[in-house]
Amino acid sequence: MNPENETATDGPETGWGRIGSWLERYSVRLIVAILAVTVLLVVPLLAMESRGVASQNPAGEVFDLQEEIDDTFASPFHPVPLILEAREGDVLTQAVLYELLQNENELRAADKRGELAVGDLPKQPYLLTYFDLYTGLASDGVTSLADAVDVTLAVDPTLNTTLAGATDEQVKVAVHRLFSSPDTETLRDTIKGEAEGEPVIVGGEEINYWTASALALNVLAENEKLGGGGLIIAVGADETVVEKERFNRRVQEVMRGDETTYRMWGIAIDVNLESADEGQVAGIFIMFTVIGAVAIVGLSLRSYWATALTGAGLGILMVWLKGISVLVGIKGGLVIDLIVPIAMVSLGVDFAIHAVRRYREERGLGFAPRRALVVGMTGVLSALVLALLSDSIAFLSNTAAGIEAVIHFGVAAAIAVVSSFVVLGVGLPLALMHVEMVQRSDTGPATQLRRLWVVVGSAGAAALAGTGVIFLIAVSVPLGLAVLAGVIAGMIVVPYLWLRHRSGTEPGAVPGQGAATAAREAVSEPGAHRATEVLARLAELRLVTLPVAAAITAAAVLFALRLEATFDVKDFFDSGSDFVISLDKLDEHFGESGGEPAVIFVEGDFTNPRMLSAIGELMVAMETNEHLARGSDGSVAVSEPTLLGILEKITGSEYASRQVQGATGVEITDADGNGIPDSPAQIRAALDYAVVAGVPRDTETAVYGADYIQVMLSHDADVESPDQMVLSVFLPGTREQSKVAAARGALEDNMKVLDGVPGITRTGLTGSAFTRQEQLQASVDSMQKSIPIAAAGAFVLLLLAMRSFRYAVVTIIPIGLVVGWLYGLMHVSGFALNFVTATIGAVSIGVGVDYSIHMTERFREELRRTPTRGLALRRALDGTGLALVASALSSIVGFAIMGLAPMPMFSTYGILTAIMIFLALVASLAVLPSLLLLVASEPERETARDAAAAD
Repeated sequence: MNPENETATDGPETGWGRIGSWLERYSVRLIVAILAVTVLLVVPLLAMESRGVASQNPAGEVFDLQEEIDDTFASPFHPVPLILEAREGDVLTQAVLYELLQNENELRAADKRGELAVGDLPKQPYLLTYFDLYTGLASDGVTSLADAVDVTLAVDPTLNTTLAGATDEQVKVAVHRLFSSPDTETLRDTIKGEAEGEPVIVGGEEINYWTASALALNVLAENEKLGGGGLIIAVGADETVVEKERFNRRVQEVMRGDETTYRMWGIAIDVNLESADEGQVAGIFIMFTVIGAVAIVGLSLRSYWATALTGAGLGILMVWLKGISVLVGIKGGLVIDLIVPIAMVSLGVDFAIHAVRRYREERGLGFAPRRALVVGMTGVLSALVLALLSDSIAFLSNTAAGIEAVIHFGVAAAIAVVSSFVVLGVGLPLALMHVEMVQRSDTGPATQLRRLWVVVGSAGAAALAGTGVIFLIAVSVPLGLAVLAGVIAGMIVVPYLWLRHRSGTEPGAVPGQGAATAAREAVSEPGAHRATEVLARLAELRLVTLPVAAAITAAAVLFALRLEATFDVKDFFDSGSDFVISLDKLDEHFGESGGEPAVIFVEGDFTNPRMLSAIGELMVAMETNEHLARGSDGSVAVSEPTLLGILEKITGSEYASRQVQGATGVEITDADGNGIPDSPAQIRAALDYAVVAGVPRDTETAVYGADYIQVMLSHDADVESPDQMVLSVFLPGTREQSKVAAARGALEDNMKVLDGVPGITRTGLTGSAFTRQEQLQASVDSMQKSIPIAAAGAFVLLLLAMRSFRYAVVTIIPIGLVVGWLYGLMHVSGFALNFVTATIGAVSIGVGVDYSIHMTERFREELRRTPTRGLALRRALDGTGLALVASALSSIVGFAIMGLAPMPMFSTYGILTAIMIFLALVASLAVLPSLLLLVASEPERETARDAAAAD
């Protein structure tokens, strides 16, 4: 008799039994179908491109306004902000400033040679020529305090030198004169420093002896040459932004030079490149996560074939997830592209272990492979299907969110759950059945060799599977597919064909159903495992267990309610990276004088003097706002130019006023000296000229170029449309969301002076700090909305499937326990809510429901076979309980490995996911059994057994 022709007798005459028999009967076709679908999904995976990056922005005025500003006020320049710190403590020395000046000159020379071009950028100059307001000098891309000191040393007859040959004392004199001049005193804003005590006599002159620990400067490039668009600092940007980041790094490299006297960092210049660099390192740990999970599966099931098939199944699962996602239009993004596949390792392994362990449990009772599959799948299918549906409900509940990235996360996760069920919950046990049909036991000397092969082969299968999975999701899809094909061919197909050849036609003895039944009775005695007995005793002490669990949960919920949504780059990137260090240095040296921009938007008729007066009142009101950054003179730091500043520069300059009159025919006067032209016609003429020609300083230079003005002012002389302007101030300390909220409220109060003013038609407030605040709040709102929806949906599903209100209630309770415990523990441990950790809630619901469903379903199944609740619980713990432990252990080990990753984003996700899975295991094995014993009354058991007997 050939094992391939072995047929199982019909399973139990129930719906699940008929499905189990159908799966066994058409197992070959189903396996082929899974492989065929995998091959077909390779086509869109390779041929179709993702539909872009899913937006993390919810709907809201702050985002709409930011988008409008980005479209209206396109910047002509691309800034590369830099901060340098002296190695010896003072940047205002000859050695530091001269090294900086040399590197600036090298940057300009390299630009002229086209050596700043990187990637696909054409070889050409990129630096922008402009007039620097701080130094009062014309600039070719970069001008700093070093240039101003060099010029001062050269033109001052009492100094008569340059930075190359100056002494430290001469440098101090030059710095004193620059900081004392009304034309260049704003240079003080570029340093972190102060004058030391009493005035010092240097060279017979009394000066303020300035020292500074740090200096800030900007390199400006032509934005259009770099691809145009706005300044975007966000992970997941397009190739144009990434190309700009490569340019930024090239500028930083040249400006650093040898860093003999100072150290320099670009401020937040390469978020995507940094993410990619750290992601490559983290990818190794993600790979080990998969390897660890697969290896634990093999150890728990003690099977090479379980290891190899699970590894291959995870690879196939990733192909299904990514292929189907491309077909249905799921957009990409950090959470969707990386977190979803990684999170699905846990659920995929859960499906695999429960299906395979139940099949192997029946095999251990003496059933032949086909019969074991039918009986095992009959017993476990209901739990697997319920887990599939409840998981899908949990993840699809995220579609109620108003955030595109969260919606796509929910859909992608639901796709992954369905794929996990088909590939690992159904396909894996079918494949294992066919392997065991041709596998025979060996005795004698070959046994040790075979054991060695099992260990080595399992390790190899796990390693290759992990490599294939990480290639598929993070490195190279073609390479990942190649590795996956190698695993299937070399680790599964070839060994299977060898087994078929070796087994011949003798399938071996197959015990009958009577032997299996006797075996079941023999192993079903209470206390088969010591852990089982401990858990069963704990359940019997439910009057103690349940109150203790309730008290712990209540305390956890109180802590969870204190959990705040925060954003800090240290939560996402390595604290030792240049990206994070640059922001730390910015906070350290310029924390109170700089920060993220807050953008005030005003629309209306800018020729209306009352409207301009209101803008002036706004400027005065902001001077009392303690949440805004301030310059060296103590006034609020405002990004130049401003609308009032443009008009003041025109009215205050005879040369500029003549140029406006010559171009427009309108004489510019300012009789009251308030810096605003005296009539609406004069104001219009000044603005008409400025947006086209800028504000001239003399025949050769401009105070403000027209391109600078267009960055903050939209005014068209030929079109009757409202004027628009933006006014940017700066918010220090925006890593703390409480400070962002306070600053927003204070600014909104300041802007009330614009309400109802004639000429003003619209106002608004936006900026990166406020958009991030909205994103974080929307993430929290989404979590708070999706968790109740998921819990309610899962409860309705359980109620319909179990046809028991009591069992549905006790099965859903672990959801609340796991979520409450997890977020309470997060607060105690110092974690915070952000875009990544908020997704843990959805995953915890899926895992928590899975574990509970498997335990409840197995308990109810055993309850129909046994005379007491205690024996039914022990049998459920012996079977499904151990499967839960194996599933949890594989996931915990895998995600604990990820917790060692140097990139905090992945490390945090790994640690929290491992904790969450442990909590789900505790809830299902330490709390749920007490609830099951509480609701499983004696009459119900008798009815259940009578109904089973009648069937």
